[in-house]
Amino acid sequence: MVFRLLQKAGHRHPASDPQESIRRELTQCQHCWKSKGPGVTLSKCAGCKIDLYCSKECQKKAWPTHKTKCRLNQRIGNTPSINPNSVRLLRAFTSKHRPSIAEAGVRALNLHADPKRAKDFVLVVFLRLREGSRRTETAYYATGADVTAIDSFPQKDEMRQQLQHAYNQHRRSGRDIIGALFVVLMALDDMTTNVAPVGFSREVCIPPGNWKEELLKRINDGIVL
Repeated sequence: MVFRLLQKAGHRHPASDPQESIRRELTQCQHCWKSKGPGVTLSKCAGCKIDLYCSKECQKKAWPTHKTKCRLNQRIGNTPSINPNSVRLLRAFTSKHRPSIAEAGVRALNLHADPKRAKDFVLVVFLRLREGSRRTETAYYATGADVTAIDSFPQKDEMRQQLQHAYNQHRRSGRDIIGALFVVLMALDDMTTNVAPVGFSREVCIPPGNWKEELLKRINDGIVL
């Protein structure tokens, strides 16, 4: 009841971090990995309008590895059957909840027991549009989430290539990154999907616990970390 009243009024959930500190820390230049903050302005790649860079120099240095992903994203964005507004909304929603889906991905794949599972499995989060939402973080509600084998996707070879690319990118950050995983967010109303790469270190590989219950609560209550 309280959430519905907050949603109707367009207010932030009281459990959300007003500064969105973790999300901002995870919003980084895709070459030098500077986080968005005072003195650091991030601009989108003019081609794919997804990856962020803090300078023209970083974008130029990243191009040899970014160009394949860039062209793929442009091709997806220009597909007639795909609504570009739906794509933009889902990407913005993903960005808001990135800390939660990153944590859930690590726990759901049980990387605490075996980090190599990230090479063979992804976390898929199933979403529905939330009618009347006035905030990006409540644009969808989650109906479920499951671990799925990468081999079950038609684009499995391309996904594995991009997963290795994501790992290589995160390794350049200088942090203790030991692997990368994918979280796939799927909007069931029009089958729009967004694949979010997540780099992970050994220290964040905690046991699964009630990962699904906690993820669905954060998404469905619009809690932003």
